[in-house]
Amino acid sequence: MVDGVNKTLTGQCKRGDFYLRLSPAELHTADAVKSEARTLAFIAGHDAIVATRPFFEDSHAGAAFKWSGETYHGIATTVAMGSPFDNSNKQMSLFGSVLAKLHSIPVLEALEVQESSGAGALSDAAATGPLAESVSTARTSVHAWITDETPTHSGAKAILHGDAWPGNARFQSSSATLFDFEHTSVGDPTRDIANVAWWLTGIDQTPQRKSELWHSFLEGYRSSMNSRDLDLSCLPYHVYLSELRSLLFLNTFIALSPEVEASIKDGTQHRVRTWRDCTVGSDGSIVHAW
Repeated sequence: MVDGVNKTLTGQCKRGDFYLRLSPAELHTADAVKSEARTLAFIAGHDAIVATRPFFEDSHAGAAFKWSGETYHGIATTVAMGSPFDNSNKQMSLFGSVLAKLHSIPVLEALEVQESSGAGALSDAAATGPLAESVSTARTSVHAWITDETPTHSGAKAILHGDAWPGNARFQSSSATLFDFEHTSVGDPTRDIANVAWWLTGIDQTPQRKSELWHSFLEGYRSSMNSRDLDLSCLPYHVYLSELRSLLFLNTFIALSPEVEASIKDGTQHRVRTWRDCTVGSDGSIVHAW
């Protein structure tokens, strides 16, 4: 069992293994969890290997549970087969490929939910508490990008994972499967790609190694996009939004020690400085980054 903000339990029955994720009601409403299950069922109907599917029927999703007196909403999914990310170029390429396959699935209007990741609520969000200064720094970067009248959208629309990084995938020899779609929505696929870049910026690797992993990711992503070009020149804007989302989540749901607070603040300064000073080509090539 994983006992974090979400509670994740493993289970087994005659139909196989499953995970049951319980999310606090203030984090995900019952309707949001039901929407997640419908999205997973739709994805599985197009490509069963791309994502874990709801276990049993998706109608169970959103059921209320009590945990230590608090209300949670649950969703059960199948277990992704394979091994965790091993930090190799090959698996990074497989991750790019499966994310592109997700983004290539046609979007149905019935799946479209209000995306809360744009400049609206997030960029205007006020925060108090230990990370208020970092939230202000990230929010300022978002507003500065908008003020410069730089494009903030690639012009594409896709089903988004919502928290795309290779830790949310399992890998086999020639494929990968995504899981943990709790933040899924429909929107600009650049948002998912920027989350990968946001994650890479913060990992403990040399700039050269980060560049290698980024190149492998893009190589895998492009190989599965059916020749569709995606303009990634707005990538820094979406990296700032990834940082802002992370900070607001931490500020709201996580009790932080002084040491962790200091590390998070340093990380925000690093990411903002990195993406302010780099140049991103429309093909995702990055100069002076990491």
